[in-house]
Amino acid sequence: MPQVGYDEQTIRQHRTLGAATRCHRMLQRLNLKNFTVFQDAEVEFVPGINVFLGANATGKTHAMKVVYALIRSVKDYHAKHASPTRRSRGLEPKIEEKLSAVFRPEAGSTGRLVRRFGSSPIADVSLTLKGAKIEGGIDFESFHLEILDDSASCPASLFLPAREVLSIYPGFLAAYQNRELAFDETYYDLCLALSASPLRGRRGAAASSIREPLVACLDAEVVLRGDSFFVKSEDDGIVEAHLVAEGYRKIATLLHLIANGSLAKGSVLFWDEPEANLNPRLTKVVADFLLRLAGNGIQVVLATHDYLLTNELSLQAEYQTDAARRSPIRFFSFTRGKDQSVGVQWGATLADLAENPIMEEFQALYDRERRLFLARDEEPAGRGD
Repeated sequence: MPQVGYDEQTIRQHRTLGAATRCHRMLQRLNLKNFTVFQDAEVEFVPGINVFLGANATGKTHAMKVVYALIRSVKDYHAKHASPTRRSRGLEPKIEEKLSAVFRPEAGSTGRLVRRFGSSPIADVSLTLKGAKIEGGIDFESFHLEILDDSASCPASLFLPAREVLSIYPGFLAAYQNRELAFDETYYDLCLALSASPLRGRRGAAASSIREPLVACLDAEVVLRGDSFFVKSEDDGIVEAHLVAEGYRKIATLLHLIANGSLAKGSVLFWDEPEANLNPRLTKVVADFLLRLAGNGIQVVLATHDYLLTNELSLQAEYQTDAARRSPIRFFSFTRGKDQSVGVQWGATLADLAENPIMEEFQALYDRERRLFLARDEEPAGRGD
């Protein structure tokens, strides 16, 4: 019988990732009830690449953030407390604190994450991982938690927001700790990960192989000197990160995170709008890089509005390229119903989705052009013609 969250085909694909990868905890299922825009939604992840699609304000980022907040806080807590318990009183406030820091509701109240027009005054969040389950409830005044099975091995995780951070890195950590900045905590966590030194030896060599597509694209190395990042290349020498194009800064960020081991086998990468500020010519590079990450045992969850990126990944999945066979891909469509709550459907390719707002807008653009073209041909000839 297949494990919860994975169908037979996905399990067969995932076996090619190797025994070392299979022992890691990976995301399997997320259930959200009365949480922000969701009345009753479910997401079943694959161990490879999970692509969230949907119009603005359909909860794609919220879904990623709640998963990130849960596994990040559990991982950090158990790194300091070696003996996890089924229901840890010490962990409850840590998760509530993390949810507040990641979502930044008014006055830090997680009660504001409860759906305003829902059928219940309580939001329920349930996250199933391989061999573990985390369940939490939020009402207007408090947060409660239950951990089923041993959750000490929640995967390491990173959240990349749509905005790059290399240019704001100088002084960011200290300013955030002093509560001088209004950024959510995903930025702080990311800057903290960037502050680590590059790996050396065998682990450094393994990281270099994952970075190859991006190194070839950027043709440079990322250097941290003191409290500032620089990009070093043969052509331009050493250039301050904030003088480099923003799209390249995003690529440089990923290069450094892999080089210092923050992104490694068994971890989860959440990436919000990877296409932001990237030239379309880099889309294939990003898609290949994501497939390489997944092929090396890094689970990827991304939210995107990009036609090229989604279609490139869908082509890989549809034609079962070597990379796609090693790294299963699943597409999720977030759509609002008549009651304004958001539901989620999924498929192995874009063609499997009943609703795809990206394709719908491209079709609408084609229809508008066709109407304009036909209207021009139907205009009466001018005088003297």
